[in-house]
Amino acid sequence: MKLLTDPDFRTAPLATAMAYSQAAITANWKNTLIVALVLVVLSLLEFIPIVAIVFSLLQTIILYALGYWFVDRAKRSDTLSAFRESVKNDTPTGMMWEFAAPATGFYVGFFIFSLIMILITIGLFWLSGGFAMMATIQPPAANASPEQVYAFYGQILGTSTPAVLFVLITSLFFSYLWPLVYGYALFQRSFGDAFNAVFMFFSTRFWRAAFTWKYLKLATLWMLAVFAVGILMGITFATIFLIPLGILLLMWLIYFTAGASAAAYNQTDAV
Repeated sequence: MKLLTDPDFRTAPLATAMAYSQAAITANWKNTLIVALVLVVLSLLEFIPIVAIVFSLLQTIILYALGYWFVDRAKRSDTLSAFRESVKNDTPTGMMWEFAAPATGFYVGFFIFSLIMILITIGLFWLSGGFAMMATIQPPAANASPEQVYAFYGQILGTSTPAVLFVLITSLFFSYLWPLVYGYALFQRSFGDAFNAVFMFFSTRFWRAAFTWKYLKLATLWMLAVFAVGILMGITFATIFLIPLGILLLMWLIYFTAGASAAAYNQTDAV
């Protein structure tokens, strides 16, 4: 695949994604601050109980739309300077709403995908006798012996192990696949295509493409970067005065993940 015109996305994908992400933030500070302000306001509106879910959905779709916007502008640019010029001439409305359709499609698809995984987990818990055990098991008394306490938790562990293992293994596997599948989704331009792209998590073609040294290196470094930025975001969101900085970090992470994911799909020829 050669969907991204800048060759640096193939030779140094993560470094290039970082450089483009910084440019997306700094090339037009006015647009960045307006979008950040919208996200901050939506975050505050989520504290209103009755309508919180509406503002949460709206914020999530905008965040996905920013990723689509970022990749679209990167796709049109053969150099970082060309990308800067493209971003500089853009508008906040374009950043947030131009790709609302595929962003919504991906969000709905990922919601259904997550629901499927939850139902499978519940099914495994049921098949292993978890629900039957919960209906009959009695918690140990306050004066129970250590052996009785160990036996109680042993019963819980024994019936929940298949479901727990399923959650752990699939979470790790799909996290590893995320850049490749999300990268594919970011090149879709309709609700339906973006929706269908989510289910490439189940595609053996994508599984095979992910088990290469080049992709392993990219996915591993991406996860480490996400983990590090996530810690910083946790610190900023814990203090109300630092929430604006946290929103800027979130925007950078959205751009970086989109750029790294697009690069992952861009360097893969097997799907």
